Amino acid sequence: MKVWWITLASSYLLCLVAGLNAKTVYDNGYYVKKYNKFFSGIAATILILVAGLRNGIGDTPIYMGGFKKDAPSTIQGSIKLLFSGKKDVGFYFYQGILKTIKNDPNVFIFVTSLITIILIFITYYKYSQMLELSIFLFIATGCYLVTMNGVRQYLASAILFFCFPLIHERKWKIYLPIVLVCSTIHKSALIFLVLYFIVDKPAWGNTTKWILFIGIALFVTYPISGPIIANLLGETQYGEYKDALMSTGQGANMIRVLVMAVPVVLSYMGRDFLKGKERYYNCIVNFSVINLIFILLATKFWIYARFNMYFSVYMIILITWCVKYMFDEKNTKIIYLMCLGLYFIYYWYEMVISLKQAYIGLFFN
Repeated sequence: MKVWWITLASSYLLCLVAGLNAKTVYDNGYYVKKYNKFFSGIAATILILVAGLRNGIGDTPIYMGGFKKDAPSTIQGSIKLLFSGKKDVGFYFYQGILKTIKNDPNVFIFVTSLITIILIFITYYKYSQMLELSIFLFIATGCYLVTMNGVRQYLASAILFFCFPLIHERKWKIYLPIVLVCSTIHKSALIFLVLYFIVDKPAWGNTTKWILFIGIALFVTYPISGPIIANLLGETQYGEYKDALMSTGQGANMIRVLVMAVPVVLSYMGRDFLKGKERYYNCIVNFSVINLIFILLATKFWIYARFNMYFSVYMIILITWCVKYMFDEKNTKIIYLMCLGLYFIYYWYEMVISLKQAYIGLFFN
């Protein structure tokens, strides 16, 4: 249990020190805070080591067993797999390449954690403007822990998160092939083919309102909409839950909904303060609204929360922007401290009460 609290405290404090030694630079019409790379790098290293050296958390043993049993052990086998028609061939090809280098599932877990965490960390470093708060929230909202459970999906999520600026820059010739590659890691990533044409629309304009309207309508009419969604998901990894999706139960609790609603509500209240302050404002807001819709649907059945693996990372950037831009200097400090305090309580609730140390028992063998 102690390792989680030490990780939270040490990574936050190191990023805080990095912020105290930061420089502000002018980049393409925006002032950007560049945190000290040395202290930021140490913080990232801690996150990578804790995730990469884990054992027995979530689905980790299943992934390690799959690496031993299913991953090809030769380059030829990995290449052959690409043309086999097997589901999620990209992930198994990736496993196969690692296996030819070192036939050790611990190496696979470490390298996957390295890629996932470093892509997310770099994205926060570049765009959040409050790195220490972003990393604190990344851990306190549960995102960090989930990277050790939904390994395959979070790998795809991290790649797409790192590449999201391509949406705003309209570099579809680069972004859409990346989405297709990610879909070979986890098929659900195909949703980003549609989102490319949606999320960069003006925040809190008609598109955002339609996303909210459709999401709330699906939630309210779930006895009717549930079977429709189940049919849409029938050909994905979630197709096995088709029958369950037509009913209710086993859903996320409303506390999580409220937590994910906070940045969306704040950004709406402060839309006049936030607009134009950040280059990727529209994308971040719309992704955060989609994140809220999926956790709302997850109160009906938990499987929808799997999609939050894609979107909750954007929500964290939005929170930092709300703290930075919505208040004057004095109130910003108060809101910042409130944010730390309230999310710390939420993290304690999730780790001690909600999860009941389910992921903790076999951390190191």
